[in-house]
Amino acid sequence: MRRLVLGVDEGGRSCIVESGAVATSAIEGFERASIARLFAIDQSPPPPVAKGLGRYRPGVLPPGHLDWYVIDHAPRDEDLPMPQAKDLHYRDVVDLILIVEGSAQLVLGDGAHQVRSGDCIVMAGTEHAFRPDAGGCRLMGLAIGAQVAKN
Repeated sequence: MRRLVLGVDEGGRSCIVESGAVATSAIEGFERASIARLFAIDQSPPPPVAKGLGRYRPGVLPPGHLDWYVIDHAPRDEDLPMPQAKDLHYRDVVDLILIVEGSAQLVLGDGAHQVRSGDCIVMAGTEHAFRPDAGGCRLMGLAIGAQVAKN
């Protein structure tokens, strides 16, 4: 299992700012159980997310509200081009994504990044697009509405 945290670089392009294997630790008082903390937010609603350079999708989820979803991306059509920066989108939410099945290219402002089953992705309003690989991709996400970006 791998955790990817998305953010922006000095040029304002979306990128991976942190990547690494998920490590678990023992849970005190529970035999044969361990836990890995993947991400936490210490305020409600979450703080504003940074504005992206791609297409903005406003009003998707009010601040503090929650949406738990599954997206099935059909297998890639070889004739379709890789999404470009103009095709990326962002919204005022913190998305916590688990790739459940398959694989895809996670397209960010700095290029495409391979993601596969078991990857956990933290997207705090980060502009992105998914391009499924030949076998398609199923992801499960949890979105938490954030305050509207002011910058």
